[in-house]
Amino acid sequence: MTCVAVCCPIRTGGGVTEAFLTSLDMFASQGVETIAIVPEGFKFEERARARSKALVTVAGLEQGGALRTPLIAHRIATAAKENGADILLLNNGRHVRWVKRFAGKMPVAVIYHGGKIDRFVSADRVITINDDQRGFLISRGYPKDRVVVVDNALPVNEMPPYAARTPREPGTTIIGTLRLLEPAKGVDILIRAFAALIGQGVSAKLRIGSSGSEEAALKALAAALGVANTVEFCGWIGDKQAFYDSLDLYVLPSRFEEWGIGIVEANAASLPVVATACLGPKRILVNEETGLMVPVEDPDAMAKALKRLIDDPALAERLARAGHQRCAERYLFPTIAPLYVGEVLKTTLRT
Repeated sequence: MTCVAVCCPIRTGGGVTEAFLTSLDMFASQGVETIAIVPEGFKFEERARARSKALVTVAGLEQGGALRTPLIAHRIATAAKENGADILLLNNGRHVRWVKRFAGKMPVAVIYHGGKIDRFVSADRVITINDDQRGFLISRGYPKDRVVVVDNALPVNEMPPYAARTPREPGTTIIGTLRLLEPAKGVDILIRAFAALIGQGVSAKLRIGSSGSEEAALKALAAALGVANTVEFCGWIGDKQAFYDSLDLYVLPSRFEEWGIGIVEANAASLPVVATACLGPKRILVNEETGLMVPVEDPDAMAKALKRLIDDPALAERLARAGHQRCAERYLFPTIAPLYVGEVLKTTLRT
């Protein structure tokens, strides 16, 4: 049986971590063993251990720095070899060049979620999550036959039937987002859009799930804009389904997003979606068909899109229904798992 060592460099949650955990399930569904290589203190160690043949923690894996990288890369390669892996799969480009030096005859694949593109060109195979990334790599001379686009997956075999939303609090629209509270995720833009919405006399509440380095600054922004009493910071979300079920509208306000798992999770929950027109959302969402897209860094446009959906429940329902159908057709396990695993297993040493 083929064994793939899968390395995740992030200790906490977010799209990369969810993609890592989902990949372990996809390998298992296709009869492929995995070794999970994670940082010390990995938040989802129990989940990763249950999905893999073995779990190895690597000190310093989540840290950067030119002096530290070779040592960590050696630890990654050693963990893969000592546990009998046939292929090493990285979820970050930081260690690729050095891991290749230490991996010997073991081929190294990498998932290009984002980051400095030159880090990835040493890999034997690259799986990207959007067409722009693939084009970037090819423009740097990476072989076309060794880079492929495979979407992330919603880790379910099937979704519940579409269910039209009923107001969670009649007379008040509950708007929400679930994302790390970091600058790239644009939660400050959403708070500004929400404040503009409230300023127009709309009765609404904003629920923000997760945590991050920007939490204190975002709370201060909500207070400064006079909406602190209608913005709820929910902290780390253990039950994501319950969070989505508590909403009427979902927003992805990112400045930069390579894919956007929150969109398909909201689609699956039968929610209408507003998202910024950055890289990943443009692949997932069809503007005016499965959701509404607004320019990046434009809280006024975001407020306008939200008000449009609030004022036109029929439009919101149409977009939510179409988003649910697109998600069911494109992003579930039975569709993505064979593609993803098949592409990883094509990894061979570059000669």
